[in-house]
Amino acid sequence: MTAIARDAVASDHLVYAWPFPIGPDEYEVACSEDELVVMCPSWMVGDRLGPGRHRWRTPDPMRPVAAFFVLTAPVEVSFDMTTMFVIPMTGQPVRLRASGSLQVRCADPGLLIAQFVGLPFDRINDGVLRSVGRSVERMLARLLIRRVVMAGTPLAVTDPGMLPGIIEELVAYNPTAGAVFGVELIRMGHLTIAADDGSNPYLHLPQGDWSNGQLHTPNGDAHSYAAAAQVAQRHGNVSLVETARGRPGSVPGHEHVRPVPQSSPEIMPPGSYGPTTPLPGQPPTVAAGEIRPRAKSPHEEPPPLPPPPQYLAHVEMPRSNEDITQPGVQSPVPGAMRFAAGSSYGRDELQSEARGVIVGIGMSPVGASSSVSGEIGHKVPPGARVLVPGPNGLMQSATVRQLLQGYYELEVGHSGETIWVPINGVVPEH
Repeated sequence: MTAIARDAVASDHLVYAWPFPIGPDEYEVACSEDELVVMCPSWMVGDRLGPGRHRWRTPDPMRPVAAFFVLTAPVEVSFDMTTMFVIPMTGQPVRLRASGSLQVRCADPGLLIAQFVGLPFDRINDGVLRSVGRSVERMLARLLIRRVVMAGTPLAVTDPGMLPGIIEELVAYNPTAGAVFGVELIRMGHLTIAADDGSNPYLHLPQGDWSNGQLHTPNGDAHSYAAAAQVAQRHGNVSLVETARGRPGSVPGHEHVRPVPQSSPEIMPPGSYGPTTPLPGQPPTVAAGEIRPRAKSPHEEPPPLPPPPQYLAHVEMPRSNEDITQPGVQSPVPGAMRFAAGSSYGRDELQSEARGVIVGIGMSPVGASSSVSGEIGHKVPPGARVLVPGPNGLMQSATVRQLLQGYYELEVGHSGETIWVPINGVVPEH
C-alpha cells in the first residue's frame, strides 16, 4: 500500500502539496500532531484527515486527486518594505524602511486550500507567505506615512518610544486582512524602522537587540562553545578569533604584551601604562587594542565648535495669508531636495526646469491648477480610475485608494505600489 506523508524538507511549510499523482487505489495517509491533510478529489475540497494514520480511497477514480498538508502550528513570516514621499507642509523628502516579522497560523484549512485547488501552482507555500508579507507591508506603509505627515517629522516613527504604539495600531488594523483567506495573525515578532531623505543609495536599518540580554547560540553549535571553554581553561588565553565569535576577551598579562610604537598617543596597548582604577560597578577588564582618551589640560582644550548650520531648500512663501494660492508661489519639486545640506549644486537648474516626478506628494507647484481660490474641486471616490502624469510626461492610469488631507493615495497599474498625489493633480477617467 502506498503511503502519503509530508516530506521532511518541508516540515516547516504552512502548505505542502503532495507532488506525486494519486490513483484509484487505496492509500495510507500519515499525518503528524500539528497538521491536517486536505484531500481534494475532482478539484474539490473533500475529506480533512487529522493526526494519525488513515486509509483513504478516492470516490471518483476517473478524476485527478490532490493532497495538501496544512500546518496548524504558528509559522513566522518576515517582511521588508521601503516607501518614499514628501511631507506637504515642509516639502521635505522622506524615505522609510521597515523590517520585521510576525507569526501567523491557518485558521481554516479548507478555506485556504479552496482558493488554489486545481490551479497549476508549484511553490504554493512561498506564494501564501508572500501574500501575507505584502499585506503587512501595504498596511504598515499607510500607517507610517500618515503618522509622519500628521507630525511633520520622521521622528514620529523612528523614535523608540513610538514603537509600542505603532505595533499596537498595526495589530488593531489586522494586517493580514489583505492576504489569502484562512490565515490569521497570532503576534508580532519584531519591527525595526529607519528613515532618511533618500540621498543615500541604500538605507541601513539599526541593529536592534531582541534577545533581552540573553545570548542565543545557533542550533547544533553548542559543542564549539564547549571546546572553546576547554581551551580557555587549559591555556588561559583566548584568541581574537574566538572573541569575535561571541566569547569575552581575556586580560593578558604584562609579560606577554610588548608595547608597540603608535603614531597617535591616544591608542595604547594594554599594560603599557600600568593598572588603572576601575569605575564602580564595572569589572576591571581591558580589551586588546582599547582606545583611551588622553588627558588634556584646560589650556590645551579648544572651545567647542558651533553646530554646522542646516540649509534647507529655498521656498518662496507669500507675506500674507490671503494670497497663499496665488500662481507666483512655487512649491519645491521632490527631486530638488536630494542634495546634501549646504550644497547649492544644481539648485538653479532645478528651479529653471522644474518637472514633477511620480515619487510622492507635491507633484505640481501651488496654484498651478485652473481652479479659483477657495473652490472645492470634484472628489474622486475610492476605487475609481484616474489619470496621472508619469515620469516620461505621458498620462498613465491609476486606482484611487483613499483621500487624506487633500491628497489621493493612488495605485499605479497592478503593481501594488502606491503614490500620493494632490487632489488637483489627477484627471478622472470617463
